[in-house]
Amino acid sequence: MDIYLTYRGQIPSKKSSLDAIWNMRRSFHGQLMKLWGKEPFAILKKWEDSNFAAKAPNFLRKVGDQLFVPFYSEAAGVGVKLEIKLLTGLPEQQAVIRSGDLDNRLKRIIDALRAPTQKGEIIASLEPDSRWYCVMDDDSSVKEVTASLAPYLDSNDPSESFVFVRIRTSPSAVTFANLAMLF
Repeated sequence: MDIYLTYRGQIPSKKSSLDAIWNMRRSFHGQLMKLWGKEPFAILKKWEDSNFAAKAPNFLRKVGDQLFVPFYSEAAGVGVKLEIKLLTGLPEQQAVIRSGDLDNRLKRIIDALRAPTQKGEIIASLEPDSRWYCVMDDDSSVKEVTASLAPYLDSNDPSESFVFVRIRTSPSAVTFANLAMLF
């Protein structure tokens, strides 16, 4: 099953823009929350509800006091292929070349799709013991990335962007348990 996520806002090119990454992460979390426990992701909820009994893979990630719930992970044997469409800048800017460091902006999008790996990636304003849904556990779950760029015509603010992400599965281990997630 493909997942389609969107985000509208600033997508910085600088790594120090942790707040902007969390704005994207919040948006993606809200969209993924609607899929939790529904097919084909019901197996993840079943594994968690069983407290990962019968050798069910523990895919949850705890960073500080925050719990991250990736839909795809190496533990579950399912990676992702990402197709990212980034609309940014204004048409008179000769497409998107002047709208920032594009490879780093794509990296920020991928950062927002994954669970943080260390406490330094957590912002201070989070409620303690929060649960966050995310696409993947870490960058190693990404098996392929394609990106395309175009001008963003729905805004007069050249710093505002719109991103459309299509997530497709890429199996790293096919099991009876994860089979439904692969198609």
